[in-house]
Amino acid sequence: MDTLEITLLAVTGLTLIIAGLHHARLSEVWDLLQSDRTLERNSRIHKEENNELRSALRAEREHVSQLQRQVQLLLGLVPER
Repeated sequence: MDTLEITLLAVTGLTLIIAGLHHARLSEVWDLLQSDRTLERNSRIHKEENNELRSALRAEREHVSQLQRQVQLLLGLVPER
């Protein structure tokens, strides 16, 4: 083999190594993106659940408030001894 062929072979080999490293790095980036999407989806689900729980808590507090008003009203109707 002459010098030109050896040089071309070396450049080709170096190009393949760089392409392989680039592919590995892109694979890592893709995995990070997938993980981020999963975290974002889970975060959205938890946020919706929290909103539903807050709404249910507000409804329960309002119900308790109504019951307390009814008890106060009924206590006002009961004659004292």
